[in-house]
Amino acid sequence: MAPHAEIKPQDITERARRDLLQLLEGVPGKKNLVIEKSLAGPIGLLVKFSTLQEYGVDKVFYVENRNVDESQRNIVFLARG
Repeated sequence: MAPHAEIKPQDITERARRDLLQLLEGVPGKKNLVIEKSLAGPIGLLVKFSTLQEYGVDKVFYVENRNVDESQRNIVFLARG
């Protein structure tokens, strides 16, 4: 049996951060981000709001509040599967 490579928590965190930023980068221009409330904490651990802004995020809304601002042409939804 082949030895298993050690997986470090910071590797998982960095991968999640990179994937989130690549997702946002794939949507050109300004965008609103709509997330589940339960994701606010984990996302906050990955990136600061200022970083989200650098990737075009104008405002963040919670799905549960049903108050999505449609002022931006692009709206990105992020939810648990």
